[in-house]
Amino acid sequence: MKERKNIVQLFLSIFMMFIMSACLPHQKELQVMLNKYNITKKIYIKDDVNAYDDYGKDKKVLQVLKRAEEYDIVDIKENYARLAKTKNNNLKSDVWVNLDEIETEPTYFITLIVNVPKAKILLNGKEYESNTRVPSGTYKVDISADNFLDKSIKIEIYKDVKEEIILDFDIEAQKDKIAKEKLEKERIKREKLQRERIERQRKESIYIDKKQKLMWQDNNAVLETKKPWLTKVNYDAKNYLNTIGDTAITYCKNLTLANFKDWRLPTKDELKYLSTQKNKLKNVSSNWYWSITSNNNNGERAWSIYFDNGDGYSDLKNAYNYVRCIRNGGDL
Repeated sequence: MKERKNIVQLFLSIFMMFIMSACLPHQKELQVMLNKYNITKKIYIKDDVNAYDDYGKDKKVLQVLKRAEEYDIVDIKENYARLAKTKNNNLKSDVWVNLDEIETEPTYFITLIVNVPKAKILLNGKEYESNTRVPSGTYKVDISADNFLDKSIKIEIYKDVKEEIILDFDIEAQKDKIAKEKLEKERIKREKLQRERIERQRKESIYIDKKQKLMWQDNNAVLETKKPWLTKVNYDAKNYLNTIGDTAITYCKNLTLANFKDWRLPTKDELKYLSTQKNKLKNVSSNWYWSITSNNNNGERAWSIYFDNGDGYSDLKNAYNYVRCIRNGGDL
């Protein structure tokens, strides 16, 4: 009797070893497929989904699996997973479901509603998108919006969550915004007035010789401003080329007219040519005007032009003559 019992146990052991050896290749193949789709053997249903008797085109619906239910995968074919019937689940038999309908851990919808339409919402530091699904856990929500106080809250997720968030109005920020808008309006107004002033000044104070591509000073100052070519100090010291100080050359160099700052004293020939166009000028007088041209034969003298007829005269550089400035450029 004992001998018969030992024989039965031996056959059972051999049978179990055979079964296990047959299953090993399948288990390895399954693990390869699980790794390929980056999923685990234990899965959860993402949303309510149909479960089928097969994975082929003629498959039939066996039952509906509910969201978040837990199952074990025993096979994978053509983007379908076979879920095993066990005593711990509600399956009537093994079923097939699409891999897109499963997940490796339950996820839940988090819906955030903020009272400011264009508020910036961060979920654990990343930009929040509507219909976001996340695993269970504690999440930090940061909300910010112009003219509102920032807010941070923590939300526990273990089921679908819908959270309404109210941002408080930032009175100080609104005051700053109003102040900035006022300053901006004032700036725009100032710039407009400046443009109008410059445009008016250009029309009233400048003559443009488009042929020569030159721009001439033509305001009341050309009838009133008299300067020496050299200061008395430099003239007496015989520094005949040192034009610093209150001189005709310095006056033009420092002139700002019609928003231009690159004025200079004209040459003798430029002044002489301008005298032939005096009928085009608004401010004309029969006076002597300094040029920047020195007398090559006598360093203490420079050329001046009599505007009435264009005659030239080599005047002493300490003499006071009228000044009319010029700049290059025939376009405003």
